[in-house]
Amino acid sequence: MLPVDLLLYVSLGAGFIAGRILPHRPEWTGPATLASIFALVGLLGASLGPVAPATLAATVPLAALLIGTILGFTVLIAVAVSRPQPRRERNPRRLGRGWWLSPCLLATLLAGYAAGRATGWSYDPGIEYALYVMLALVAFDLRWSREGLRRIWAPVLAAGGGAVLAGTVFTILGLLPARIAFAAGFGFGWYTLTGALVAASAGASFGFLAFLTNFLRENLTMISSPWAGPALGAEGMSAVGGATSMDTTLYFITHFADPDGGSLALATGLVLTIAASVLVPLALGGG
Repeated sequence: MLPVDLLLYVSLGAGFIAGRILPHRPEWTGPATLASIFALVGLLGASLGPVAPATLAATVPLAALLIGTILGFTVLIAVAVSRPQPRRERNPRRLGRGWWLSPCLLATLLAGYAAGRATGWSYDPGIEYALYVMLALVAFDLRWSREGLRRIWAPVLAAGGGAVLAGTVFTILGLLPARIAFAAGFGFGWYTLTGALVAASAGASFGFLAFLTNFLRENLTMISSPWAGPALGAEGMSAVGGATSMDTTLYFITHFADPDGGSLALATGLVLTIAASVLVPLALGGG
């Protein structure tokens, strides 16, 4: 999840307007959307290039345990409060596409990291441009539904509750200081904000842990969507995606969870982005 950028909304708006103006959906938009997603995931992996493998190896297990706990509680709450999903006719083409997407995305992420290690370049500008292109393509086929916005409380409650419960567990077990556990959870996937704020308040080691925890949230949402999306629906996947539901994971929610879930995902991501900008500093300031 990148910092809030007006061009994100310009890209979304341009794609959405173009999709309403053109009478037919060009065949190339689907492959182009997937290509932009793979480019984005690869660039995200490359952005970790400056991090030494030893540092990753030392931090990944705790970050993975933390985000796994957060998402576990998030899914449990989402399942408990989500309305029953209507039975939808399965799309064989969509299911056929999904089986290989998860391992390919993971391979792309790892290949990006290897490329980042080898080159040492900064990939931030490339990440931004890939995100703009992807958002415009996703918005082109986006379906807007006011009805979906009435249920925004469900994914917001699930995401917030998951962060609180996971932070409580990690604090009680002594795995992390309370303010670090809660600050990392309240990032809701916004890894650039969370990592920077935690590093400034508690040092580089905890900062990288918070960064990686939220980075993993974003990428796990993408990788798990082919099989988790149909089971959790738009509400559950929006809660799992957190703040990233309005940009980087939007495609995966509308493509695998619910084609009509775009408005809910956008609104959920916006609310949790605002919440993260408030709750992370509060958690860090709480001692």
